[in-house]
Amino acid sequence: MESQNLTEVEKLNLDFPPEVVKAIQEILPSDDPFDAADFNAVEYINARFPAEQSLHHIDDVLEEMRLKITDTDDQIRSVVRSLTNVDQDGRASLLHAQEAIGELYSRFQDIKERASESELRVKEITRDIKQLDTAKRNLTTSITTLNHLQMLVEGVQKLQALKVRREYGEIATLLQGVMNVLEHLQRYRHIPQVAQLAREVDEIRGELEKQILEDFHRAFHGPNARRFAPTRELAEACLVVSELDPKVKRTIIEDVIKTQLAEYEVLYAGGETDAWLAKVELRRRWFLKAAVEFEKSLAAMFPPSWQVPARLALSFCEVTRGQLTRTMELRTHDIDVATLLHAHKVMSDLESLLVRKYAAFQLHDRTPRSSTSTNPFLQQDEHPGKLELTNPFTEQEGKGEEGGPGGEGPVSPFQGAICRCFQPYLRVYVESVDKRLSDQIEKFAVDMKSYKFEHIDAEESNVVPCCGELFTIYKTVLVEFLRLGPGESLAGLVEVMQNHLREFCSRVLRAALPRLGTNNIPIPKDINMKELTAVLAQVQTLWREGDSGRLGEEEVRRVCSVLVSAEYCDEMTGRLEAKLKERSPQSLAPAISLTQEQDLFHAVLAQCIALLVAHVESQCDPALASMTKIQWVLDQTGDTSPYVTALAHHLAASVPLIRHNLHTSRKYFTRFCDKLAAAILNKFVQQVYKCRPINSVGCEQLLLDCHALKAVMLQLPVVASQVRRDPPQTYTRMVARGMARAELVLQVVMGEYATHGDLVEKFHRLLPDATIADFQKVVEMRGVKDRASVLELYRQRTSALDSPHRHHPIPSQPSAAATPSTPPATTTGSSTSPEHEMSKIARLERMLKSRRLIS
Repeated sequence: MESQNLTEVEKLNLDFPPEVVKAIQEILPSDDPFDAADFNAVEYINARFPAEQSLHHIDDVLEEMRLKITDTDDQIRSVVRSLTNVDQDGRASLLHAQEAIGELYSRFQDIKERASESELRVKEITRDIKQLDTAKRNLTTSITTLNHLQMLVEGVQKLQALKVRREYGEIATLLQGVMNVLEHLQRYRHIPQVAQLAREVDEIRGELEKQILEDFHRAFHGPNARRFAPTRELAEACLVVSELDPKVKRTIIEDVIKTQLAEYEVLYAGGETDAWLAKVELRRRWFLKAAVEFEKSLAAMFPPSWQVPARLALSFCEVTRGQLTRTMELRTHDIDVATLLHAHKVMSDLESLLVRKYAAFQLHDRTPRSSTSTNPFLQQDEHPGKLELTNPFTEQEGKGEEGGPGGEGPVSPFQGAICRCFQPYLRVYVESVDKRLSDQIEKFAVDMKSYKFEHIDAEESNVVPCCGELFTIYKTVLVEFLRLGPGESLAGLVEVMQNHLREFCSRVLRAALPRLGTNNIPIPKDINMKELTAVLAQVQTLWREGDSGRLGEEEVRRVCSVLVSAEYCDEMTGRLEAKLKERSPQSLAPAISLTQEQDLFHAVLAQCIALLVAHVESQCDPALASMTKIQWVLDQTGDTSPYVTALAHHLAASVPLIRHNLHTSRKYFTRFCDKLAAAILNKFVQQVYKCRPINSVGCEQLLLDCHALKAVMLQLPVVASQVRRDPPQTYTRMVARGMARAELVLQVVMGEYATHGDLVEKFHRLLPDATIADFQKVVEMRGVKDRASVLELYRQRTSALDSPHRHHPIPSQPSAAATPSTPPATTTGSSTSPEHEMSKIARLERMLKSRRLIS
């Protein structure tokens, strides 16, 4: 049989896939060439017998192969026999496993049957326990319900008896328990007996309500009402009321409050003498006395949670507000500001006191409060409780009263409870403020006429006192107005403040300036600042051309004081505007603006600076005018010209006084220096044009004077000052630009030119922003005889620059006069226009009419 099996195996073609071969090699690794998957018999033989000489070993190799074949056959035979035994062992194991599974299943079935039997036994055992538990629960509920029912029955019976005897203390406790029991029996209301008991309880409650109301009515309105004293019976009745309908409590409180205020309503009715605003202090005293008596006698009778004293105070406020409203309606023509302010102050103090006393009181607050009663009215004189005023120009901590609009808690009902009645009459206060400010400004105007502008120390301010007084009045008025009413009513007051700021600026500040013939010019209320600046510039020009603007020392101090005062008013007006917007509602804030009033103060500032500049200019004019009297045809240059020394002397004499009086206003002193330097430098350039005849040496002398004058002007802000500091960079650059123009003009004049075209070209290159009038003055300084042709060349040059697409060549025209030489002694003066022949006032009127500032 084995030989047959081997024969069958030999016939098999054992060709396995590569994956199977790889797996076999991993499980049974072997380095035998016969085990290789790609075994080649020819290659194997060639490897064993590489040459003919190796064939003598062929017998040994054959014998080795036979042994290997025999060994392999033995291994195959063993494997085949083992496979036959494995098949028999597998069948035996399978039968054994099937028998074990059958036995296990039978055991599971047995366990399941036993578990079912156990479950049945447990159910039989617990069935009785559940029945006992249900019986116990039902029995407990029944006993509890029966107890409640018994308590309800006994309570109803007891309430009936206590009601008759008016034993309210026990009724309060028992009624609360009965109501709790009835609440537990709510689900049994369908049972007739329980429903009957509930109806009896409602009837008892209704009878108690009527009975208690009758007791209180008899106590407060009976024959012995005037001698009524709180009783324990009524105090206990209040405890019963807390368990009854809330309307009973409201009825009792309203009746008590009405009884307490009955006398007050009669004494201070609208037609009574004591009802007028001037006697509000009597109302306050009456209430404080009544509140003290109520705290001592009746307050303890009511539960603290009722808050009867607070409700009495609130009702007093409401009655008072109504009475005052009717009184003011009847006697509107008798209302004056003093009486209105007095009444408001007294009532607002009382409101503040009530806000602090009843800080936790709210109309719908049911939270019980401490029964300890503190009476603040006994200490009213020591603690008046005045409201804190708010400073409208400075910030302060803690806005508003506690519980007020600025506080964090809810608004107290007492806040404005009385003072709201004064709001419709704020127009009376505004009218009074208008008249008061008019009178005050009239007084300021009179005082300014006699005010002495004396010398001030280095640390002393020269703001005129009336400015501080005005804004102090404004602050007081604003604080009083905000106390009288809310911010919605500010529009009328703002308009009054605006009008009087304009009036103060015109009648006090501008009127205080020295009269130099131009201060009487009216400035309209709605003037545009650009127009105003132009007007002041024209006025300053007129000063230069006509009357002297020189001021005395006292007048200089006056102008400086007005300047500092206008600056102060401008700053305070800005703060006033900010405070008005802060205190006004959001809807009104955008409409509040004091910009026009600030512009008027700016106009006064500009006018003061113009006056000071004109004053210093008038002192420097003689020195600058002397430039034209100097002989500028020189053989050699010398020291600084006398007019420069004189100019420095005048500046050193006048500027320190102005600087000392403007020591608190450095900004406007710097602006004054800018304006003065610009004016002097412009006038110096114009005087340079008039220095003729002149030669090259004279031009060099003028250049030396330019450098000396530049040094003087750079030291202008700190001239004769003990404190040495560098002038501002902007001022230094402005002086450098002004002097550079004079130097460039002199460079053009002193230059040598082959033709007139060279002169035109150099002038246009050095002074591109110059006009033909400036060029004409340069030509006159050089003494050019053929001026018309030179001017025509200049016109052609400027026209060519204005029109780049057109080219106008400048002809080269030699001229003996093109080089600087000594011109004739007689020079042709500039023609006088008709405008210069007009008087200064006539010119001023024409200028104002052209700007539509006067009709």
